[in-house]
Amino acid sequence: MSATQTSSRARTYALYTGAPRQLACEVVAGLPRRAPLIPAPAHHEQLLLESEVFYWILGSQRNFFEFPFGIQYVKPTADGIRLHLESNASLDSLLAGLLPGRVSVGSGDDEIHGLNGCRITARSERGIELRRLGQPTSIRLTGPSRRAFQKAEAALAERIRDHGGEASWLAGDTWTAHERRWENERQPLPYESTWRDAAWLPSGLLRRLGLLHTVAVPQVVTGHESRLGEWWILELDHDADTGLRRAELVQALTDPEHGLPLELRGHRDLTPGKSLGLILLKSPDNTATLQLRYDRFDYPVKPERAEMFAAIRRRISTVTGEAPLPAMPDCSATG
Repeated sequence: MSATQTSSRARTYALYTGAPRQLACEVVAGLPRRAPLIPAPAHHEQLLLESEVFYWILGSQRNFFEFPFGIQYVKPTADGIRLHLESNASLDSLLAGLLPGRVSVGSGDDEIHGLNGCRITARSERGIELRRLGQPTSIRLTGPSRRAFQKAEAALAERIRDHGGEASWLAGDTWTAHERRWENERQPLPYESTWRDAAWLPSGLLRRLGLLHTVAVPQVVTGHESRLGEWWILELDHDADTGLRRAELVQALTDPEHGLPLELRGHRDLTPGKSLGLILLKSPDNTATLQLRYDRFDYPVKPERAEMFAAIRRRISTVTGEAPLPAMPDCSATG
Protein backbone atom coordinates (compact mmCIF):
# COMPACT_ATOMS: atom_id res chain seq x y z
CA MET A 1 0.00 0.00 0.00
CA SER A 2 1.36 3.41 -0.97
CA ALA A 3 1.92 6.22 1.52
CA THR A 4 -0.97 8.13 -0.11
CA GLN A 5 -3.34 5.17 0.30
CA THR A 6 -2.26 4.68 3.91
CA SER A 7 -2.81 8.35 4.67
CA SER A 8 -6.26 8.28 3.07
CA ARG A 9 -7.31 5.18 4.97
CA ALA A 10 -5.99 6.67 8.21
CA ARG A 11 -8.16 9.76 7.67
CA THR A 12 -11.19 7.53 7.13
CA TYR A 13 -10.38 5.47 10.21
CA ALA A 14 -10.06 8.64 12.30
CA LEU A 15 -13.37 9.89 10.90
CA TYR A 16 -15.27 6.80 12.00
CA THR A 17 -13.56 6.15 15.33
CA GLY A 18 -12.50 9.64 16.41
CA ALA A 19 -8.95 8.34 16.91
CA PRO A 20 -6.03 10.80 16.94
CA ARG A 21 -4.12 10.98 13.68
CA GLN A 22 -1.03 9.15 14.94
CA LEU A 23 -3.05 6.27 16.35
CA ALA A 24 -5.07 6.04 13.13
CA CYS A 25 -1.85 5.79 11.09
CA GLU A 26 -0.49 3.09 13.39
CA VAL A 27 -3.68 1.03 13.20
CA VAL A 28 -3.91 1.28 9.42
CA ALA A 29 -0.24 0.42 8.96
CA GLY A 30 -0.72 -2.73 11.03
CA LEU A 31 -3.82 -4.01 9.22
CA PRO A 32 -3.53 -7.06 6.94
CA ARG A 33 -4.07 -6.39 3.25
CA ARG A 34 -7.77 -5.89 2.39
CA ALA A 35 -8.78 -6.05 6.06
CA PRO A 36 -11.76 -3.80 6.89
CA LEU A 37 -10.99 -0.53 8.66
CA ILE A 38 -13.88 -1.07 11.06
CA PRO A 39 -14.03 -4.82 11.71
CA ALA A 40 -17.09 -6.61 13.00
CA PRO A 41 -16.73 -8.67 16.19
CA ALA A 42 -15.37 -12.14 15.51
CA HIS A 43 -17.59 -13.72 18.17
CA HIS A 44 -21.35 -13.29 18.51
CA GLU A 45 -20.93 -13.00 22.29
CA GLN A 46 -18.78 -9.90 21.73
CA LEU A 47 -21.40 -8.37 19.46
CA LEU A 48 -24.12 -8.97 22.04
CA LEU A 49 -21.98 -7.51 24.82
CA GLU A 50 -21.30 -4.38 22.74
CA SER A 51 -25.02 -3.99 22.12
CA GLU A 52 -25.53 -3.97 25.89
CA VAL A 53 -22.67 -1.51 26.36
CA PHE A 54 -24.29 0.89 23.92
CA TYR A 55 -27.63 0.46 25.71
CA TRP A 56 -26.10 1.34 29.09
CA ILE A 57 -24.13 4.25 27.61
CA LEU A 58 -27.34 5.78 26.28
CA GLY A 59 -28.99 5.24 29.65
CA SER A 60 -26.21 6.53 31.89
CA GLN A 61 -24.30 9.29 30.07
CA ARG A 62 -26.66 12.21 30.67
CA ASN A 63 -24.11 14.86 31.62
CA PHE A 64 -22.38 17.46 29.46
CA PHE A 65 -19.07 16.31 28.02
CA GLU A 66 -16.75 17.71 25.38
CA PHE A 67 -17.32 14.60 23.24
CA PRO A 68 -20.63 12.73 22.95
CA PHE A 69 -21.07 10.42 25.95
CA GLY A 70 -17.66 11.51 27.25
CA ILE A 71 -15.88 9.08 24.88
CA GLN A 72 -13.08 10.72 22.89
CA TYR A 73 -12.47 7.82 20.53
CA VAL A 74 -12.92 4.08 20.09
CA LYS A 75 -10.55 1.39 18.86
CA PRO A 76 -12.48 -1.62 17.53
CA THR A 77 -10.83 -4.94 16.74
CA ALA A 78 -12.18 -8.36 15.83
CA ASP A 79 -11.67 -9.53 19.43
CA GLY A 80 -12.95 -6.50 21.33
CA ILE A 81 -13.21 -2.75 21.57
CA ARG A 82 -11.45 0.02 23.48
CA LEU A 83 -13.31 3.13 24.63
CA HIS A 84 -11.00 6.05 25.40
CA LEU A 85 -12.67 8.35 27.90
CA GLU A 86 -12.12 12.08 27.92
CA SER A 87 -12.05 12.73 31.67
CA ASN A 88 -12.51 11.47 35.21
CA ALA A 89 -16.10 12.75 35.12
CA SER A 90 -16.99 10.60 32.12
CA LEU A 91 -15.25 7.66 33.81
CA ASP A 92 -17.44 8.01 36.91
CA SER A 93 -20.57 8.08 34.78
CA LEU A 94 -19.60 5.19 32.52
CA LEU A 95 -18.49 2.86 35.31
CA ALA A 96 -21.79 3.48 37.09
CA GLY A 97 -23.57 2.36 33.94
CA LEU A 98 -21.47 -0.68 33.06
CA LEU A 99 -20.21 -2.39 36.23
CA PRO A 100 -22.79 -4.96 37.37
CA GLY A 101 -24.45 -4.59 40.73
CA ARG A 102 -27.51 -5.82 42.59
CA VAL A 103 -29.75 -2.84 43.23
CA SER A 104 -33.20 -2.35 44.73
CA VAL A 105 -35.95 -0.97 42.52
CA GLY A 106 -39.11 0.89 43.43
CA SER A 107 -41.17 -2.28 43.88
CA GLY A 108 -38.80 -3.47 46.61
CA ASP A 109 -37.41 -6.22 44.41
CA ASP A 110 -33.78 -6.57 43.40
CA GLU A 111 -32.42 -6.48 39.88
CA ILE A 112 -29.03 -6.51 38.20
CA HIS A 113 -27.91 -3.16 36.87
CA GLY A 114 -25.09 -3.04 34.33
CA LEU A 115 -23.36 -5.82 32.40
CA ASN A 116 -24.46 -9.01 34.10
CA GLY A 117 -21.59 -11.40 34.76
CA CYS A 118 -18.84 -8.96 33.75
CA ARG A 119 -15.62 -8.66 35.72
CA ILE A 120 -12.56 -6.43 35.66
CA THR A 121 -9.96 -8.91 34.41
CA ALA A 122 -6.98 -6.61 33.78
CA ARG A 123 -5.72 -3.25 35.01
CA SER A 124 -3.05 -0.96 33.59
CA GLU A 125 -1.73 2.52 34.26
CA ARG A 126 -4.40 3.99 32.00
CA GLY A 127 -7.29 1.59 31.97
CA ILE A 128 -9.14 -1.60 32.77
CA GLU A 129 -10.53 -4.53 30.78
CA LEU A 130 -13.99 -6.01 31.27
CA ARG A 131 -14.89 -9.55 30.24
CA ARG A 132 -18.05 -11.58 30.70
CA LEU A 133 -17.50 -14.78 32.65
CA GLY A 134 -16.97 -17.79 30.42
CA GLN A 135 -17.19 -15.86 27.15
CA PRO A 136 -14.62 -14.62 24.57
CA THR A 137 -15.37 -10.94 25.14
CA SER A 138 -13.40 -7.78 25.85
CA ILE A 139 -14.32 -4.17 26.61
CA ARG A 140 -11.38 -1.93 27.47
CA LEU A 141 -11.79 1.48 29.08
CA THR A 142 -8.80 3.81 28.91
CA GLY A 143 -7.89 7.46 29.41
CA PRO A 144 -7.87 8.47 33.08
CA SER A 145 -5.13 7.39 35.47
CA ARG A 146 -5.00 4.15 37.45
CA ARG A 147 -5.79 6.18 40.58
CA ALA A 148 -8.86 7.69 38.92
CA PHE A 149 -10.15 4.23 38.00
CA GLN A 150 -9.54 2.95 41.54
CA LYS A 151 -11.25 5.96 43.08
CA ALA A 152 -14.28 5.77 40.78
CA GLU A 153 -14.68 2.03 41.35
CA ALA A 154 -14.41 2.33 45.14
CA ALA A 155 -16.90 5.20 45.26
CA LEU A 156 -19.40 3.24 43.15
CA ALA A 157 -19.08 0.13 45.32
CA GLU A 158 -19.63 2.22 48.44
CA ARG A 159 -22.76 3.87 46.99
CA ILE A 160 -24.22 0.50 46.06
CA ARG A 161 -23.57 -0.95 49.52
CA ASP A 162 -24.96 2.16 51.25
CA HIS A 163 -28.24 1.48 49.43
CA GLY A 164 -28.34 -2.15 50.47
CA GLY A 165 -27.02 -3.51 47.20
CA GLU A 166 -24.10 -5.65 46.14
CA ALA A 167 -21.14 -4.76 43.91
CA SER A 168 -21.32 -7.92 41.80
CA TRP A 169 -18.13 -7.22 39.82
CA LEU A 170 -16.09 -7.74 43.01
CA ALA A 171 -17.18 -11.39 43.34
CA GLY A 172 -14.16 -12.71 41.47
CA ASP A 173 -14.31 -15.34 38.75
CA THR A 174 -17.67 -16.74 39.79
CA TRP A 175 -21.28 -15.66 39.38
CA THR A 176 -23.09 -14.24 42.41
CA ALA A 177 -26.36 -15.88 43.41
CA HIS A 178 -28.34 -12.88 42.17
CA GLU A 179 -26.47 -12.78 38.87
CA ARG A 180 -27.01 -16.48 38.27
CA ARG A 181 -30.70 -16.19 39.11
CA TRP A 182 -31.02 -13.18 36.78
CA GLU A 183 -29.26 -15.13 34.03
CA ASN A 184 -31.25 -18.34 34.54
CA GLU A 185 -34.54 -16.48 34.46
CA ARG A 186 -33.44 -15.07 31.09
CA GLN A 187 -33.90 -11.48 32.21
CA PRO A 188 -31.02 -10.00 30.21
CA LEU A 189 -32.21 -8.29 27.04
CA PRO A 190 -29.87 -10.21 24.71
CA TYR A 191 -31.92 -13.37 25.31
CA GLU A 192 -34.78 -11.77 23.36
CA SER A 193 -34.74 -12.94 19.74
CA THR A 194 -35.64 -9.46 18.46
CA TRP A 195 -32.69 -7.96 20.33
CA ARG A 196 -30.32 -10.64 19.10
CA ASP A 197 -31.34 -10.11 15.48
CA ALA A 198 -30.81 -6.34 15.77
CA ALA A 199 -27.68 -6.35 17.98
CA TRP A 200 -25.43 -5.62 14.99
CA LEU A 201 -26.80 -2.06 14.91
CA PRO A 202 -25.87 -0.86 18.44
CA SER A 203 -22.56 -2.74 18.21
CA GLY A 204 -21.88 -1.13 14.84
CA LEU A 205 -22.76 2.32 16.15
CA LEU A 206 -20.44 1.85 19.12
CA ARG A 207 -17.61 0.92 16.74
CA ARG A 208 -18.31 4.08 14.70
CA LEU A 209 -18.91 6.43 17.61
CA GLY A 210 -16.43 8.97 16.27
CA LEU A 211 -18.90 9.98 13.56
CA LEU A 212 -20.94 11.81 16.19
CA HIS A 213 -18.20 14.42 16.53
CA THR A 214 -16.01 14.12 13.43
CA VAL A 215 -18.88 14.26 10.91
CA ALA A 216 -21.92 15.40 12.87
CA VAL A 217 -21.70 18.51 15.06
CA PRO A 218 -24.20 18.14 17.93
CA GLN A 219 -23.33 19.71 21.25
CA VAL A 220 -25.11 16.89 23.13
CA VAL A 221 -26.22 13.41 22.10
CA THR A 222 -28.72 11.32 24.05
CA GLY A 223 -30.91 8.41 23.05
CA HIS A 224 -32.69 5.18 23.87
CA GLU A 225 -33.89 1.92 22.38
CA SER A 226 -37.41 0.61 21.93
CA ARG A 227 -39.23 -2.47 20.63
CA LEU A 228 -36.77 -4.79 22.39
CA GLY A 229 -33.83 -3.27 20.58
CA GLU A 230 -35.36 -3.23 17.10
CA TRP A 231 -35.44 0.59 17.12
CA TRP A 232 -32.58 2.81 18.28
CA ILE A 233 -33.14 6.54 18.64
CA LEU A 234 -30.36 9.11 18.81
CA GLU A 235 -31.29 12.68 19.74
CA LEU A 236 -28.78 15.22 18.47
CA ASP A 237 -29.08 18.69 20.01
CA HIS A 238 -27.25 21.41 18.08
CA ASP A 239 -26.27 24.98 18.88
CA ALA A 240 -28.64 27.54 17.42
CA ASP A 241 -26.01 28.96 15.06
CA THR A 242 -24.38 25.75 13.76
CA GLY A 243 -25.18 23.53 10.79
CA LEU A 244 -26.83 20.16 11.23
CA ARG A 245 -24.70 18.10 8.80
CA ARG A 246 -27.44 15.51 8.47
CA ALA A 247 -26.53 14.47 4.94
CA GLU A 248 -22.88 13.98 5.87
CA LEU A 249 -23.80 11.75 8.80
CA VAL A 250 -26.25 9.70 6.73
CA GLN A 251 -23.65 9.25 3.98
CA ALA A 252 -21.03 8.01 6.47
CA LEU A 253 -23.45 5.64 8.21
CA THR A 254 -24.66 4.13 4.93
CA ASP A 255 -21.27 4.01 3.20
CA PRO A 256 -21.07 0.59 1.47
CA GLU A 257 -17.50 -0.08 2.64
CA HIS A 258 -17.15 1.49 6.08
CA GLY A 259 -20.73 2.10 7.19
CA LEU A 260 -23.59 -0.15 8.26
CA PRO A 261 -26.22 -2.03 6.22
CA LEU A 262 -28.69 0.83 6.47
CA GLU A 263 -30.80 2.64 3.88
CA LEU A 264 -32.27 6.12 4.07
CA ARG A 265 -36.04 5.59 4.15
CA GLY A 266 -37.28 9.06 4.97
CA HIS A 267 -36.71 12.43 6.60
CA ARG A 268 -38.85 15.40 7.49
CA ASP A 269 -38.89 18.60 9.46
CA LEU A 270 -41.44 18.45 12.25
CA THR A 271 -41.38 22.21 12.62
CA PRO A 272 -40.62 23.80 9.21
CA GLY A 273 -37.89 26.39 9.47
CA LYS A 274 -37.14 25.51 13.10
CA SER A 275 -34.58 22.75 12.43
CA LEU A 276 -36.58 20.16 14.34
CA GLY A 277 -37.01 16.86 12.54
CA LEU A 278 -36.38 13.17 11.97
CA ILE A 279 -34.28 10.93 9.75
CA LEU A 280 -35.18 7.27 9.35
CA LEU A 281 -32.61 4.61 8.43
CA LYS A 282 -33.57 0.94 8.12
CA SER A 283 -31.74 -2.25 7.31
CA PRO A 284 -32.74 -3.98 4.05
CA ASP A 285 -33.75 -7.10 6.03
CA ASN A 286 -35.87 -4.97 8.41
CA THR A 287 -34.16 -6.36 11.51
CA ALA A 288 -33.20 -2.92 12.85
CA THR A 289 -34.07 0.76 12.53
CA LEU A 290 -32.12 3.86 13.45
CA GLN A 291 -33.97 7.12 13.93
CA LEU A 292 -31.99 10.35 14.18
CA ARG A 293 -33.84 13.20 15.85
CA TYR A 294 -32.29 16.62 15.46
CA ASP A 295 -33.02 19.96 17.03
CA ARG A 296 -31.38 23.25 17.91
CA PHE A 297 -31.39 24.25 21.54
CA ASP A 298 -29.57 26.91 23.54
CA TYR A 299 -28.62 25.36 26.85
CA PRO A 300 -28.05 27.87 29.64
CA VAL A 301 -24.32 28.28 30.19
CA LYS A 302 -23.98 28.34 33.96
CA PRO A 303 -20.60 29.30 35.46
CA GLU A 304 -19.79 25.69 36.30
CA ARG A 305 -20.50 24.73 32.68
CA ALA A 306 -18.65 27.57 30.98
CA GLU A 307 -15.38 25.72 30.46
CA MET A 308 -17.12 22.60 29.16
CA PHE A 309 -19.29 24.52 26.70
CA ALA A 310 -16.24 26.42 25.46
CA ALA A 311 -14.57 23.07 24.74
CA ILE A 312 -17.69 21.84 22.94
CA ARG A 313 -17.73 24.99 20.81
CA ARG A 314 -14.08 24.51 19.89
CA ARG A 315 -14.81 20.92 18.85
CA ILE A 316 -17.76 21.96 16.71
CA SER A 317 -15.83 24.80 15.06
CA THR A 318 -13.36 22.36 13.48
CA VAL A 319 -16.09 20.73 11.33
CA THR A 320 -17.54 22.93 8.59
CA GLY A 321 -19.77 22.69 5.54
CA GLU A 322 -23.26 21.26 5.11
CA ALA A 323 -24.81 19.34 2.23
CA PRO A 324 -28.56 18.93 1.57
CA LEU A 325 -30.38 15.68 2.15
CA PRO A 326 -31.85 14.07 -0.97
CA ALA A 327 -35.47 14.86 -1.68
CA MET A 328 -37.89 12.02 -0.95
CA PRO A 329 -41.36 11.43 0.48
CA ASP A 330 -41.20 12.20 4.18
CA CYS A 331 -44.21 10.30 5.49
CA SER A 332 -42.13 7.23 6.41
CA ALA A 333 -39.83 9.13 8.79
CA THR A 334 -42.26 8.91 11.69
CA GLY A 335 -42.21 5.10 11.77
